[in-house]
Amino acid sequence: MNKDEGIITLEDENGKMIDMHVVEMLEHMGIKYVLLQSADESDETSYIFRFREDVDFDRLESIDDDKELEDVLELFDKKISDYGHVN
Repeated sequence: MNKDEGIITLEDENGKMIDMHVVEMLEHMGIKYVLLQSADESDETSYIFRFREDVDFDRLESIDDDKELEDVLELFDKKISDYGHVN
């Protein structure tokens, strides 16, 4: 497996470029979500975004609704615990 496979680069709020691993994706109520984790092994931070496929490019959208985020987090937790691993 290529070490760069499954890695995307995001720009943070300060303009810094951050490499992220795509850990898992799922669909809930017709909306796709992606679980990302920093590619920096010293940073164990994970992020969940809405994933929107577009004609020109795909978009990641932050989830501002606490209930939606909680529901999706539970689904990722269940999916990971059911399989014992991700992807």
